Amino acid sequence: MARDQRRLAAIVSADVAGYSRLMGRDESRTLAALKAHRRELIDPKIAEYGGRIVKTTGDGLLLEFPSVVEAVRCAVDVQRGMAERNAAMSSDQRIDFRIGINVGDIIIDSDDIYGDGVNVAARVQALAEPGGICASKVVRDQVLDKLSFTFEDLGAQQVKNIARPVEIFRLDFELAAPRATSPMRARRLACLTSSRWLAGGVIALGIVVFAVWSLSHFWKTTSAASPPPLSIAILPFITPGDAADQQLADAFTRDLTSAFERNMRSAPVTSPSVAAGYRGKTIDARTLGRELNVRYLVEGEIRRVGDRRVIDAKLVDAGSGSQAWSDRLQVEESQLRQGVEALVGRLAVRLGDALWSAEITRARAEPASGASAIELVLHGFAVWASDDNTLGGALKARKWFDQALRLDADFVPALIARVRTLDYELDLNPRAERDRLVAEMDGLTFRAVGIDPNSPGAWRWRATALQRQWRWDAALEAIAKSERLDPSNDGPLNDRAGIMILMGQPAAALELIEKQLARDPQAKESLGWAALQRCRAYVALGRYDDAVAACERQVALDDWWLSHVYLLAAYAQKANTNRTEAEKTALLKLRPGFSIADFKAQRFSDNAAFWQQTETHLFPGLRKAGIPEG
Repeated sequence: MARDQRRLAAIVSADVAGYSRLMGRDESRTLAALKAHRRELIDPKIAEYGGRIVKTTGDGLLLEFPSVVEAVRCAVDVQRGMAERNAAMSSDQRIDFRIGINVGDIIIDSDDIYGDGVNVAARVQALAEPGGICASKVVRDQVLDKLSFTFEDLGAQQVKNIARPVEIFRLDFELAAPRATSPMRARRLACLTSSRWLAGGVIALGIVVFAVWSLSHFWKTTSAASPPPLSIAILPFITPGDAADQQLADAFTRDLTSAFERNMRSAPVTSPSVAAGYRGKTIDARTLGRELNVRYLVEGEIRRVGDRRVIDAKLVDAGSGSQAWSDRLQVEESQLRQGVEALVGRLAVRLGDALWSAEITRARAEPASGASAIELVLHGFAVWASDDNTLGGALKARKWFDQALRLDADFVPALIARVRTLDYELDLNPRAERDRLVAEMDGLTFRAVGIDPNSPGAWRWRATALQRQWRWDAALEAIAKSERLDPSNDGPLNDRAGIMILMGQPAAALELIEKQLARDPQAKESLGWAALQRCRAYVALGRYDDAVAACERQVALDDWWLSHVYLLAAYAQKANTNRTEAEKTALLKLRPGFSIADFKAQRFSDNAAFWQQTETHLFPGLRKAGIPEG
């Protein structure tokens, strides 16, 4: 038997981020742009540094270099060149590459190459951010003293089919557009929160996107035998259709993975190329969970039903094999091409909510000694939820969040979690030291966006802190940043509507709510938020019939004291005596001794129009209902 032909080489794996999304939007433009990038930048750079194109796919390249130094130089030049070429492009037209570099033993088969060295390069590439480069430790060690770039340690990662964990480093080089903080840190960090809370909102099913942290924290504290918190593999969606349908299902899977990683950057997500290896195979969830070292699996199917496409998805607990969540989306066949991005984004948000909820349930037991910061944060939220989302529960949870901060003072999820407890205390404690709590919220959120300016959730809570200070323009700017970073999430639109109400612009708030609901009319987590803002806006406009309908819906979805305040006023303004009395009882059960002075003490706004509307519609209704002045 002939021996394998082997040699040591530097392997570069490159992949276009969001390729199927780009192709779905404009195939011709995307293919033309890729060809231009190859012809004018990438291929000349490969030749300049002595590399060889082993093979190409629609969205990627596999390269081989005899020198690791030249491989790194080529990768950096390509990414710098792409940054310059993308500078004038809109976000929906940019073509960004993820690049991974490894040095290892390869097997030569004609013009192709195989082996662990190639596999590791592909795994490393999957961990890079769009426009970024990741490298294995052996690459870092060989070029550290030869090149001027620095490397950020992302920790040891357990990857499929590689016996030992692979130590991964992010190559830190100066791109044309400087970044205030590590984008890799931002991408692989947490996005763990829903929108601002309603009454019971500890596990409010909104997109879980509040924070950011480097996954190296729990790769260093969690063994390969124990999958990291929030770890997940999105398996290839199946279809009973033809080859074209399977191509659609594959593209949908890749896009869902990209959208989920963007929305839930906290979650360690198995590389799509690794997950693709399980297409068409009979799957035992527990076995596959162990192989991929993940806690959860996503399975899905896309099928034709008449003139519609039906997408079914489910989240499976890989430890027990049980189903944790399922969902179904439908779209007209004629609208599929135009609406696929919104469909993917919607499913990614719902999936993130489900994953977060499942992890909160899992975290009920007190963490063991040596628990990681994320485990402490998850347990804190579980404590809060188990105490009926009371202020007492928030204060208990705060102790766990503070413990996480003692473990890592820059742990953004813990910073934001503490902010949430402060916000809750401001809402529920009439005797709260408002100025002190608001100042602390300001400081914590300022730190959070400084640590990771690419976190949409951190910017949302920054907006809340600014809103509490009546810094309206800054709050709107913070919300706008959150929207730009996470366009799939409806929460920022709702937050903006809330700010509009406090700025005395209820009609503008209603327009934003209609826009929010148009995105996903069936999203249960959005309905309560929309109903709350509608309730407040309609009262401010004196539209009491509309206010009653919206407020009743919100109270049914979430028993929040503020909703009862507005519903009570609307009932009284309509002279509905029986409902007014019942609603007054409900409000005073939630807020014993509530008075108009208590509402004023919240200091919601400094806007004259807001208080004029409140004095015209809300307070007269409360007075008619018998709520005292103070």
